[in-house]
Formats: sequence, C-alpha cells, structure tokens
Amino acid sequence: MLAESLRALAYAALVGLAFAPLERLFALRADRRTRWTTDILFATVGHLGTRLLLLYGLGALLDAVLRVSTHWGLGAASPLGALPLWARLPIGLLIFELAGYGYHRLAHRVPVLWRLHRVHHSAPTMDWLASFRQHPLEIALMTLAQNLPLVVLGMPLGEHAVVILLLALNTVFVHGNLRVPRVVERLLATPRFHHRHHDADAPAANFATLFPWIDRLFGTHDAADAGRIGLPDGADPSFLSLLLTRTEEPAARADLNPPGFESTLRR
Repeated sequence: MLAESLRALAYAALVGLAFAPLERLFALRADRRTRWTTDILFATVGHLGTRLLLLYGLGALLDAVLRVSTHWGLGAASPLGALPLWARLPIGLLIFELAGYGYHRLAHRVPVLWRLHRVHHSAPTMDWLASFRQHPLEIALMTLAQNLPLVVLGMPLGEHAVVILLLALNTVFVHGNLRVPRVVERLLATPRFHHRHHDADAPAANFATLFPWIDRLFGTHDAADAGRIGLPDGADPSFLSLLLTRTEEPAARADLNPPGFESTLRR
C-alpha cells in the first residue's frame, strides 16, 4: 500500500513538473483555475484508488483472459503477435485508440456510464491537473475496453506497457492548457481539439484522444474552438460528491447530442 501511494504521488508530481511550466509559456486559454482541492484529491487519493483497483482487480481478470486466449491458440500465436515490432506497435496503438473511442461514445449515451463519465466533464478548467479528474470505476472500465483486445490478440507485455504509457501521457497532454500548431491536428489530437469535447454548450464531439481522423471517419469531428468548459449547468461538485456520483442531472442527459448531430457533421 505504501509503495503504491508513493508511486501515485510521484507520477502526479512528475507530470505537474513537466507540464505546469509549459502551460505558463504556451497557454492556449486565458482562463486559469481558481479551485485546486478537487483535482488534487483526484490526482492523489483518487489516483491511488485507481492503481489499487487496476492492480488487484483488473490485473487478475486480464491475466485470466491471457491464459484462456493462449489455451485457444490466440495470444502470441495470433496474427498480431506474429507481426514484427515495427508493424505491431502502431497497430496496437490503433486498436487501443479505436476501443477507447467506442467506449467514450458509449459513455455519453448509456446513463450508468454517463454518471461515471460526468465526473470527468465536471472540471471547469482545462489544464494538466484536470486530466486526473476521472472516476476510478470509469478508468477500470475504459482500461478493460482498451486492453482486452490487445491481451486476446497477443501483444507482448513490454510493448503493451509502452502503448499504455504513451496513451497515459497523451491524456495529460490533450487536457493541458497548451497552444500547439494547428498543422499537428491533422494527424494527432491536440489540446484545442480535445478542449472542444469539454465545451459545456456544444454537442458532444471529438471523442478520440490520439488520432483525430477517427472522429472525421465516424462523423463526430468538430473543428471549432472550445467555449465555456464544464457541465451544462455550471456545477463544480466536491470530490466526495463526484466519487459517489451524486447528481441531480436526469439520466436522459447521457446523450449530449441533439437529434441529427452526427448526420449534420457528415454534411
């Protein structure tokens, strides 16, 4: 427990040391956070809870899936496992990202998933620290959705860990208050791209976290700049309220898109 606590704190501290100075130098948005307590608690206590949940719960489940898939001739013997490293790693990243995109869209449509995902959208300011505002149960579900295909398809553990690390750092990056040249957005998600997803008054869009062209492919891309960040009602609940998923928001609010939103984007 102590070791995991230290790792959780060290990770949050290192991320802050890396991103906070950059946000001062290359700020995308003029608004700055005025409240720190909730996100600091998610970055420390919440992050520790997530690590323990993944380590002792999800880790055992994925290990069991690996054993079963190996027994049935998948695992390292699968087509993905047989590919050379230069091909396997980008394919693994793509599978991971597509699975995350699919889960993310469901999280905006399925009421019980939205109750968890709403925690993340309650952040009223976008910066590196806001990336930690995620419910531990949602992280577990997202982790399962993204990692299960790679485990079944036999991606070696070392390369699998690289994929997870890259996406974890990318999650911090896209939430950061960082100005990035727009040309980058043609291939990779940027803070400007993802901040639009957190716009309180805009239809839900930009679900990808690494490859924005996935949103273009599925008709959910929105190129506009973000406006007001946070929940539609402007609420900024406490850490405990968010952890308990207390909300007066009706379950129907899970679908943030008005009728015809996706078809409109495809035109």
